[in-house]
Amino acid sequence: MRVSDKGYRIGETGGLSRDDDIERRVRSLLNKICPENLKTIVDRLALIELYKAEELEFVIRIIFAKALAEPHYCETYADMVFALRTRYPEFPAEQEGEKATTFTRVLLNTCQNEFESLPSTFEPTEEERQKNTADDLRLEMKRRKDKMLANMKFIGNLFLRQLLAVKVIGQVVHDL
Repeated sequence: MRVSDKGYRIGETGGLSRDDDIERRVRSLLNKICPENLKTIVDRLALIELYKAEELEFVIRIIFAKALAEPHYCETYADMVFALRTRYPEFPAEQEGEKATTFTRVLLNTCQNEFESLPSTFEPTEEERQKNTADDLRLEMKRRKDKMLANMKFIGNLFLRQLLAVKVIGQVVHDL
């Protein structure tokens, strides 16, 4: 049997960009997370070297999205974030007068952006009502509600680990 030159080979990244490689490695580890192997996953995530603030932001966005997609593991993701906060480097400010980019600062900004991107209501717009069937609308409303609840659960767990200040939680409650 002749072996093809272009055959699939396990473990070859095949010229992935740096962002693609980071995303692949982070997602691969997050797909294996559970409370029992949290320490191992944290140790392996900490081994991923980040050279720029944008890479740190990218990793935190991936973690945040995964935590919202799997709300039953919100506590585990919050524990992971708590453990990682001191394991990643701090990046100096790009411009004079700005603050350094830290894990905690990026996490706070990600929380704020995610919260602000949530819809103010679960009700469909008139345009959505015209475009979609009743079943599609019901599924979309459930998806929105589930995302909002997952966000609240994750933010609450971050607060319990003192990664978010009382002021932030107060603003979230006020906005609700």
